[in-house]
Amino acid sequence: MADRRPDHDARTEAPLPAATFDAPSDNPVRHVNGGILLEPGRGRIIVRAGGVVLADCQRPIVVLEGRHPVRYYIPAEDVRRELLVPSWETTYCPHKGNAVHFALAPDGEGGAVAWSYPVPLPGMEALAGLIAFYQERVDIDVDPSH
Repeated sequence: MADRRPDHDARTEAPLPAATFDAPSDNPVRHVNGGILLEPGRGRIIVRAGGVVLADCQRPIVVLEGRHPVRYYIPAEDVRRELLVPSWETTYCPHKGNAVHFALAPDGEGGAVAWSYPVPLPGMEALAGLIAFYQERVDIDVDPSH
């Protein structure tokens, strides 16, 4: 099984460039394990692959983790799960725990496009069952006006 990191380029293992994010002042920021910040997101997040909508969410959890890209964790009910299949890939984060990965259906070819922490480590319970997408493998539109 692969032990790739969602925050690194799978081809080079180099860290991905960090995205910018303006933290809304009216949302509380919670400091959690290892300097990871979890914050209720504002606006609408739409995830697409090949023009097909995989997720449409207005209540993501925004995760800020050091120099890593901003990640949007989306409730499973806002994800079109029929378009995803379990992937053979697994990863481990010392702060969040074991992640399961998902590829595009029907055959999962092309590798994982998303991941989830079914049972996150203590302090990260807010991520349980939420799904995050690799913005370097799918298109993620963030509309803060919603």
